[in-house]
Amino acid sequence: MARKRLRPTIEFLAEAVARLGLSPDAIDLETLRTDLELPDFGAEVADERVAQALRTRQAARAFAETGIPEIRKAVPALKAVVTKDHRVTWSIRTEIPLLDDGRLDLRIDIAPHPAAAEILERMAARNDPAHRIEALRGAVAERAAEATRTLSKPVDRLRGQILQDLREVGADAAAYLAHMDRSLRSRVFTDGPKLPRSLTDTLTPVRRRAKAVASEGSRLRRLRDQVGFGAYIERFCAARRLNRRILFHMGPTNSGKTYAALQALTAASTGTYLAPLRLLALENYEALRERGLRAGMVTGEEVLGEPDPTHTARTIETADLTRPIDVAVIDEIQMLSDPDRGWAWTNALFGVPARTVIVCGSDDALSHVRRAAEAANESLEVIPFTRKSPLLLLDAPVPLEKIEPGDAVVAFSRRAVHENREILVAQGHRVATIYGALSPEVRRAEAARFRAGEADVLVTTDAIGMGLNLGPLRRVVFSAVRKWDGVQERGLTNSEIRQIAGRAGRYGHQDIGYVGAADSAALEPIRTALAGAPTAPAADTRFFVRPDLGAIRSVAEEMRTHSLYEVLTHFARATFYAGSPFQPSALEEVLDVARTIDRARLPIEEKFAFSVCPIDRRDAIAMGMLERWSQARAAGATVPALRASLTGELDYQERTVKLASAYLWLSRRFPETFDDVAAIRHMRGRANDAIEHHLRETATRKAERRSRRSSGAG
Repeated sequence: MARKRLRPTIEFLAEAVARLGLSPDAIDLETLRTDLELPDFGAEVADERVAQALRTRQAARAFAETGIPEIRKAVPALKAVVTKDHRVTWSIRTEIPLLDDGRLDLRIDIAPHPAAAEILERMAARNDPAHRIEALRGAVAERAAEATRTLSKPVDRLRGQILQDLREVGADAAAYLAHMDRSLRSRVFTDGPKLPRSLTDTLTPVRRRAKAVASEGSRLRRLRDQVGFGAYIERFCAARRLNRRILFHMGPTNSGKTYAALQALTAASTGTYLAPLRLLALENYEALRERGLRAGMVTGEEVLGEPDPTHTARTIETADLTRPIDVAVIDEIQMLSDPDRGWAWTNALFGVPARTVIVCGSDDALSHVRRAAEAANESLEVIPFTRKSPLLLLDAPVPLEKIEPGDAVVAFSRRAVHENREILVAQGHRVATIYGALSPEVRRAEAARFRAGEADVLVTTDAIGMGLNLGPLRRVVFSAVRKWDGVQERGLTNSEIRQIAGRAGRYGHQDIGYVGAADSAALEPIRTALAGAPTAPAADTRFFVRPDLGAIRSVAEEMRTHSLYEVLTHFARATFYAGSPFQPSALEEVLDVARTIDRARLPIEEKFAFSVCPIDRRDAIAMGMLERWSQARAAGATVPALRASLTGELDYQERTVKLASAYLWLSRRFPETFDDVAAIRHMRGRANDAIEHHLRETATRKAERRSRRSSGAG
């Protein structure tokens, strides 16, 4: 006779919850089963018992949300750890001074006495944070005093070691104490039998490092301050208080370095992902939300997601350098060397206030990251990653007539991209197109067409080097290995070649990635780069920086001027002198804009905002628009949404999208002036649709005509 199959207990619980008038989908039934101490299968339970368990859980949730904050406000020494099912573990934070002047405190968590634990249990049961609060204060104070007496021997031993260190470093005691203070503020010890050994094991290397920092000597520290490094680093007060730990996930594309960093980010209680592109910020914001995190996204032009999120995805220029978090991921760290945007990576590397900072990128950035960690007296651990699938160079050239489905053809100008595109469409290919002038939305849509097989070939610039999922990409074919970088035409660096070539053969889609060139002359530089040759050392290894609002204000006050151009010129002279570790980030372009913006009668802080607005400074029409906007702001007028035609040519629509994005960027700074946000978003969406429609239509139209002609001939 067959055994009767037992029903899962959570099915009985779901039925009981439904009878109580609640939705089973809104209840964590597995946790409820655990609370009731029921087996996995076959346990029926009375409705009243289920109702009582739900009432108990609701009370625990209410206490966690309202009662615990009130208790911690009344008794700051109490610390609470609350689990997902609202169970609470209490500890008492005890701070024991190590020096008579109170500069160094040892922080130790101890368990409360039974008397205090009983009061806390009664508070939770009644959800009454005022219940016997004075008795609780007394019990906590008594327990802290007892712990201080009990720990007197190991603390006195540590105090004696620190005093001996101070005698050894002599005049450099301030540097020693500053390092020890940062280290102790970032550490909390737990009381127990192993505490004396833990104090010795943990703080001996910290003391050793503090002595090494102090022994640099007064002369070297003064020299560092004279060139501005020390002053710049210490400006990031929130980061300096954390004694940050820096991890460098170093490796090529398709090596899993960013994936590993994001795993650490999602496991943390709080964190941020700093992206080089809005597209990457959006993709990772969506990934954070999919993992059930309270996520938000911040870019220069928009804020999305939850209010007060625990995890954010941001474009790097919008990094929050004031709010402490657990983990920060800085992607594409080699962008430190970018003359236009490198300042944002410099600020994030030195200033993001995260206990763990994970930077991801190629080995070209190692020297910069190492210098930054040493200058900030922070630990650096380099974690190498290797490519997950091999990347092979094709020995023979691959001209355009030999392009196959799954290939990407890379050029380095908008004009060259469209020329390649027209040739490939004429050959019968369905082509997706990606280049820098396209908005993130259109780039994402074109990449999606390629992934889905709607387009069999991708024509692109180096815009594919980061931020796009190009799953089926099998071969990358360089149609050129030279580019215009805004100043001159030059050969691609080894790092740039590796970054672009590495997009071929994505792990999980292709077993091998292939790299080729349309011209045989281009094969040798690609071969050299793929062999691992380092990029030639830059002639200038200084960090790129840009003045912030505080620097602008102080220089303007010193010079007694309202001219942004004069302030920026003075800032360049005063900061970027011989021997400085810094260099200006695209300051010449900002100076050109400053001349224009100075014509508006605006406060200098507002002039600075207009000068760094993300607009195409080489476009005379865009620059004229920026000047009119600044004049409108000065006149107290509002700026209506742009008027745009859907029948304009492709370059017209691209300009429309850029101007709309600049409008939205300014609307976040001056919402009362740039107040037509809904209309401008609608207009930008229509322009993006027009661009995508044009690219789709022209990617297939010629191929379809040719196919029809061939069918008719047959």
